[in-house]
Amino acid sequence: MKKLILVIALGLSAIATLPAHAATAAGTFDVVINLTSKCEINSTNASTGAVINNVVFNYTSFQTTAATSTGGGFNVRCTNSLPYTLALSNSGVTDDAVGLAYTLSLSASSGTGNGTDQAFTVNGSMAANQAGTCSGSTCTNTAATNKTKTLTITY
Repeated sequence: MKKLILVIALGLSAIATLPAHAATAAGTFDVVINLTSKCEINSTNASTGAVINNVVFNYTSFQTTAATSTGGGFNVRCTNSLPYTLALSNSGVTDDAVGLAYTLSLSASSGTGNGTDQAFTVNGSMAANQAGTCSGSTCTNTAATNKTKTLTITY
């Protein structure tokens, strides 16, 4: 019995001298990101009515060369790698105030977003030899009901 007690005592002292270990547990998880892609005209959400520079024609009745427009510049900013297309609401029109016909076109009709502003232009052309309608020495189309156009970005 003394031997048994001695063996137990020696075993307990050996266990008591072992270093204590902290227990740990580990787990893994994913970070989930939900990105909603977007395009903007001139760094403004298009649904808020982003302003695009006006397209301007200077024309003299019966001029012998076609008139090209000035202005019409705008920027598109889209999410990186997002493809998009651009479209005008009406590209061929006869202005209902001054009676001059013109066409509009875009410098490009599509692109791929890169996260920064990408420059585009609405270009205009007005054919030569048009009379127009004007009761004075000069007229503008401020009263025209068909002068406002819409640029749409689809993405």
